[in-house]
Formats: sequence, structure tokens, C-alpha cells
Amino acid sequence: MSDDIIIDVKNVWKRYGLPPLLPWKRRALHENDCALKDISFQVRRGGSLGILGRNGAGKSTLLKLLAGVTPPDKGSIDIRGSIFPMIELNAGISMELSGIENIHILAAIMGLNNREITDIIPAVEEFSELESWLYKPVWQYSSGMLARLAFSIAVNVKADILLVDEVLSVGDILFEKKCEQKIRALMQKGVTLLFVSHSPSQVERICQYGMILENKELVFFSDSNSAYREYMHRCGRKNTSKKIYNTELEDSTSRPGTGSIRLTHIELRNEAGEKIQQFVVGEKITVILAYESYEYIDNWNISLRIIDKHKNLISLITPNREVIPNTHPHSRSEITVTFNSMPLLGDGYSFTVMFASAVLIDLVEDACYFSVSHTQESSVQTANLGILYLHTQWTYKELQ
Repeated sequence: MSDDIIIDVKNVWKRYGLPPLLPWKRRALHENDCALKDISFQVRRGGSLGILGRNGAGKSTLLKLLAGVTPPDKGSIDIRGSIFPMIELNAGISMELSGIENIHILAAIMGLNNREITDIIPAVEEFSELESWLYKPVWQYSSGMLARLAFSIAVNVKADILLVDEVLSVGDILFEKKCEQKIRALMQKGVTLLFVSHSPSQVERICQYGMILENKELVFFSDSNSAYREYMHRCGRKNTSKKIYNTELEDSTSRPGTGSIRLTHIELRNEAGEKIQQFVVGEKITVILAYESYEYIDNWNISLRIIDKHKNLISLITPNREVIPNTHPHSRSEITVTFNSMPLLGDGYSFTVMFASAVLIDLVEDACYFSVSHTQESSVQTANLGILYLHTQWTYKELQ
């Protein structure tokens, strides 16, 4: 294996929930029993690979294999370096201990001595921005605070490989951007990233390469832009510029998340209550989100992201926690989001909707596309430049 290859996966197979066969057992591997089938890929030191796939594709199994939680039944995994696995938000974190105590434990597991642990604590404190919360029991943390703690430890224990799964989706938008910047800085220093996500746009934005798992097999491996296009194609979204409004959404098992809540319908309405396909810049609009819940959840939230046609995040909107009630099994509910004045210009925008608690519950990317037309006044003032229409008043005064 070349010296710059840090992860080498060769012809790996894994059975569903079964321990590896003992050497004297000769039972054949049947494809129907497998959670992964003949997986092979390599990652270079300092490289970044995004792993995409629907629920049940084999992503979680691959993560456990790479993290060393379980061995393959067939094939080999060669990892040349230390690995910090962020497979779940609270993986390895003791909920009864404080944030500081968890820093000590996880850093010690990664092989740091007492002096090294003492040295990294200020960096973890600064990056997490948790301040006095670091000295409180973790069970008191919100999901976003837990994400801050876990990620801040991960990027400061000097691991050679970061294995990151969905945890960035739970934090707030400013911390998410901060994490992405930190990941890029670490990669420039030679740290390797494996990033597992249901979001192809996030993989395209963060990673150099992308791979797609489908039906337990590796079906595509290329640069992240090509992986994004291929994944969207396989998800049946061949024309992402197509305008889709007032969309009825199927409760599909292929959607990411636990599925305890599912978005079922999204539509746009103007101030008169009419369904709209596009709105005028500065107009008051309402987004209606209908969802079904299938179990009781007492600590969850909704985020609504506005994405442009280049997959840039324009804004992320979340309500105050008290707005979101607890869910109950087999109930249907509706939440409305009102924009008193939408200042966007142009077309090719979409809403992405996410439900999350400590884990991802439901994610619908590009749930509804929309465009914005101009009033005569806004067209004259902006000349269609930029993406925002800012209403202004200009005055003139002659000075003597």
C-alpha cells in the first residue's frame, strides 16, 4: 500500500448483526444475509470522502467497521493512523458527567496523557463556546450543545482521521459553518475526513470525493460534484431546476432519519391566503408545513433552510423551543412560518426542511422550489443585481 494511503478497504463483506465466523467454520456468505457486499475503496492522507446512501444502504455498518466496533466477515480494512469516530451525537459521552469530565475521558481514550489533556482543555472551551455549561452534567445539554461538546473534543485530540456522521446537522448554523472551517483547516494540516451524510449538497461543499452505497454495495465513486449529481439522479431528481410547489410528500422509508416524525405536505401562500407559485419581492408569505408523528417526543425542533440554485445556504430559520409542542403517536399537525417581507431576488431557490432531536428525525432537501418576481419599483432600483432587495430612501442636500 502506498505511503500516502491512510485507509484501505478491500473486498469487505459483513453479515447482518452476526459475529465473524470462526476459522473452522466454512458456511458460505449469502448475499441476502449481508449488510455490506464486496466494498473496496481507498482514502489518501489529508483527503476527504463523503459517503452517501439512503436508509438501509449500509452506511452505519460501514462506519462501525471503520471505527473498529466490529470486524468484517470477509476482506480487510487497513487504517494507518488514529481515528476519532463521531458515529452518534452522544457516542462515548457519559450523560451523568460534566462536559469537562467527558473531555478528560475521551481524550484519555484517544491516548493523551494528563499534561496533553490539560493543554487541550482551553482550546475545547474556546471552540465549543459552552462557557460555564462545561461544568454542568451533560444530561442538561440541548442537542445543539451536545454537538458543540462532541465536535470540539474531536477536532482537538489530534486524531489522524475524523469519522463524522450527521452530527453537524443538529447544531446551529453559525456553529455548523465554524465546524466546516475547522475541518478544512485540519485537512490542510493532513487530517483525513470521512463524512457520512444524507445531504449531497453538504458532501459536495465539504469533501473532495464522494461515494454512494445502494443495496449494501458501492455503486459510485468519484469527485464530490459528480457524486452529488449521481445521487440526485438516483433519488429521482433529474431536473433540480424544475419548479415544484405545494408539494405532497410521500412518507418514504428511503428518507433519512428515524422516521418518528415525517413531513407530509409543504405549500406557499400569499397574504390573501392563496397558494402561490412565485411571489413578489418584499411580499408577505407563509410557508405551511404539515407533518405526522408516530411516537412521543418531548425535545425536538424544526429548521427551515433557504438554498439557492448553486446549493449555497442563504438562511436557516428555527423557531423558539416553546413554539414546538411535544408529539404524540399517530397525530397530525401543522406549523406555519410567516415571512413579513421576503427580500430575495431571482429564481432557483428552495426550502429544505429538517426535524431533529439528539438525532436526525426527518430531512427533505429541496422540498419546495420557489422564485421571486419584481415590482416595477424594485426592478428600477436594483436592475436585477444581487440576491437581496433592500428597501431604501435616498435624500439630497446641497451643502454651502
